[in-house]
Amino acid sequence: MTKKLKIKICGIKDPLCMSTACSLNVDFVGLVFYEHSPRNITFEIAKSIIKYKKNETKIVALTVDCNDNFLDSIFNLIRPDYFQLHGSEKVSRCLEIKKKYKTKIIKALEVKNIDTLLRDINAYKNVADLLLLDSPKSMMPGGNGKPFDWDLLNKKNIEADWLLAGGLTEKNVHRAVNITNAIGVDISSGVEIVKGKKSPKLIKNFVRMCRNI
Repeated sequence: MTKKLKIKICGIKDPLCMSTACSLNVDFVGLVFYEHSPRNITFEIAKSIIKYKKNETKIVALTVDCNDNFLDSIFNLIRPDYFQLHGSEKVSRCLEIKKKYKTKIIKALEVKNIDTLLRDINAYKNVADLLLLDSPKSMMPGGNGKPFDWDLLNKKNIEADWLLAGGLTEKNVHRAVNITNAIGVDISSGVEIVKGKKSPKLIKNFVRMCRNI
């Protein structure tokens, strides 16, 4: 890789992991506002841990098909740098959110097959500031710890900025990036000791591995 790989740690829930991620200068830290997720965070905790943000790390608020009242609460509380839309939000909804909050947008897309993916990328690329290519949804919209078939992206010229997500770990990230030529990676379950509980040590190991790609 000629450019530094962008790194996003998603599902941070405590001050130590927030401080660890930011001290490593990761590009993005994701806070999950989705009640069905084991990584869901309360407004009170979110407000308390963003105090540990430092350097140039950007705060991403992950939501799933939220209404404006809920987005208002998140925005007024933590002023995220990005809203990550991880549901079935249409292009028009993404544009509404972007205009209303004057906030950048990350849109998550499921990778089921290359034709559908390329169609979705073409639809969203001019609205989203960043796309996140993730494994197909099973029980949860993201954070399931399962990779998709990276070979689907091999030698594909994707004309948009995007992050690779889904089942990444320190052990497979080098191979994943080499196959997909991703400009950045997003990890959640791959740096957890149990579902929903992240490990500062695993975060450090993953970031170190990414820096060596």
